[in-house]
Amino acid sequence: MGIDERKMLGRKIREFREGLDLTQEELAVAIGNGSKQYVSSIENGAKNVTIDVLCRIASALKVRVRDLISF
Repeated sequence: MGIDERKMLGRKIREFREGLDLTQEELAVAIGNGSKQYVSSIENGAKNVTIDVLCRIASALKVRVRDLISF
């Protein structure tokens, strides 16, 4: 996954997170990683995510993985 795709994924995650009025810290806790900086780096496209993490993010945001990667 290139930087452009990571940034698009990050924007989708941020969009869904904000739609649920979740903070980055709350999402981090929900996915089993208590680091706000980790979520921030994903949303900014700086961090590659594994399919496992992507599945946990989708579950926490109450969406399907494909909703996050449809861009």
